[in-house]
Amino acid sequence: MSIKHALLVLMLDEPTSASQLQTKFEETMGIWQLNIGQVTQTIQRLQRDGLAETAGTTVSSNGRTVDTFQPTDLGRELVAQWFESPVTVTLSERDELVTKIAIAESRGLNLIPLLDIQRNTVMAELRALNKSSRDLPETRNTQRLLVEKRIFELEAQARWLDRIEALDK
Repeated sequence: MSIKHALLVLMLDEPTSASQLQTKFEETMGIWQLNIGQVTQTIQRLQRDGLAETAGTTVSSNGRTVDTFQPTDLGRELVAQWFESPVTVTLSERDELVTKIAIAESRGLNLIPLLDIQRNTVMAELRALNKSSRDLPETRNTQRLLVEKRIFELEAQARWLDRIEALDK
């Protein structure tokens, strides 16, 4: 997940303090929390990279004067590029399940028990997610997006396990 992109987007409407960014992020995402240290470190990196700048100050809820931040033109360009770019996963990314199956195969182990254990776990998680999704609103909120994505990933993994089982040794 790109925290830097998310924070830049949340700064677009108005200059925003670190604590305001933290609150906006948590309100938007619903289930993911950021600690204030992560927010301030990300802001510092954004400033270092010329993507955000100090816009002024504001008085925080505790009465202290704090800096507010806004994206630079370069930061706005980065946000536009982020929304226009696909999210990809590289084929070379390490995958524990692929590693486990490849190592088991190289050792001459019977893959059927390993595949069955994985398949049973996938099916149990699918049942639980489908059950929990019934209580979620049919909207594009973060929880619904995560559950739907995970369901599709698990369905794909189940099909993949069937395919691996069908392959020749």
